[in-house]
Order: sequence, then structure tokens, then C-alpha cells
Amino acid sequence: MKEEQSGASAIVGGLLDPGLFPQAFRADRTTAAQATAWLGGDDALQQLGLRPGAPVHPHDLTNVLVGRHTGSGVRVLPDPALYDLAYLAPRSVSFAWTQLDARAQLDIEKAVRDSVHRMLVHLTRSVPLIDGVRPARSFVAALVSHAVGTRAAAAGPIPPLLHVHCCLIALQDEDGTLVQPDEPTLADDAVQRECDAVVEVHLADRLVALGYRVRNTAGAGTGHSFELDGVPQSLLDNEDFWRNTGCAIADG
Repeated sequence: MKEEQSGASAIVGGLLDPGLFPQAFRADRTTAAQATAWLGGDDALQQLGLRPGAPVHPHDLTNVLVGRHTGSGVRVLPDPALYDLAYLAPRSVSFAWTQLDARAQLDIEKAVRDSVHRMLVHLTRSVPLIDGVRPARSFVAALVSHAVGTRAAAAGPIPPLLHVHCCLIALQDEDGTLVQPDEPTLADDAVQRECDAVVEVHLADRLVALGYRVRNTAGAGTGHSFELDGVPQSLLDNEDFWRNTGCAIADG
């Protein structure tokens, strides 16, 4: 069990490092924000001692990643796994985020998280992820918001890039059993394109409701179906400006 815990702890340390949360890149770091949440049905989460919407604590995620109940330590998942369905927001959304006050930043972060949640609900209800033949009744997932920045000033300053790690851990079958998703189905290119499309439809709608204008970029080869108006296209296309965008610790 110690070896299991050690491997899980390494994964958890990367995901839940506070230096990666959007608040670490915010000018006003005193503004309260919840960068993580457990998602899924009440009964599915209860099997692991979790609650929908509760923050993801390192101890709990470590136990879940080795298949154990967060309170009792009893094994619940015989063969646990983590499938990271990461979503990276359009560059214009991230750049606009850097220019806003804390309240407006939080609104954008919530819009991104909620859109990823909608995608996860759609994925598990509409795609045959259980044995590749039927959809799930519910799921267990951890949502973790990050803002990506350069590790050191020498790498060249860039604005943070907002993204969400949607960590799908288990599905709930019709009889209530928690099982792993069917990996070939989950990895299918068409399924992944569908997931991205669902996120961006909802995210574009949410941003419009917040007062932003969006423009359609589907088919433009950007990997996204929209961008925000007002951010220069020359900036969005400047690959040198957007280099070094792996998960890293915020400077300062």
C-alpha cells in the first residue's frame, strides 16, 4: 500500500500544487476562489466518502487514486485509474483574463469550469463508455483549474493560459457498481472532438452572457471554435509569444 500511496502522491502533488491555481497568477491574491471540485452523482461519490462540489483535498485524492474510501480506507475500486481530459481555453480568453480585475477573472474561471462539467455530463450520458456498449448512470471526477505560466523569467514572460484538468476516475454502472471507463472509446478521436465541441458551445454562450463578444473560428486551424473579439489576431498567432506553456510554477 505504501508504494501505491507514493505513486498517487506524486500525481496529486502536481495537480494540487497551489502555485498552479489561477489565484497564484492573480494580481489580487486575497480574493477567495475554489480551484477544485469533486463532480458526479451523490451516490457514486458517497461510495468513496465524497460530496459533489466539495474541494479536492490531497489526502482524499490520494486515497481515491489507489481505490480507497477517503474515510475508512476500505478498497472500493479494484483497479483504479485516472483519465485526464484536460481542456485548454482559447488564447484570447486567457489573455483577456490577465487584463481583468479579480471579480471578472473569477467569472471567467467559473464559466470554464462549468462548461467542462457540462461536457463531462454529456460524455458519460451519451457515449458508451461502459464496456464500449452503454453509457454510464453517473461518474466520479475531480476538476482542477490551472493557469499555465513560465517557470522562470529567463524563459520569456507570457500571460497565463487557463486550463482545467478534468480527472475522470470512475463510472457508475446501472447497478451502482463503480467501474473504469472503456479506454479505447474514451480515446477515440471523434469522441474527443465531440467533447471539445460541447465545452466550447457552452463556454461561448456563458461568455456572451457575461458581456463578451465572440467570433467563430471553426475550421481556422486554431484548435478552437471561437475567440474573443478585441484581442489582436497578430498576438494570437505569435507562436514565439505563446511558447513555454507547460504546467509550471508562477513566478514571484
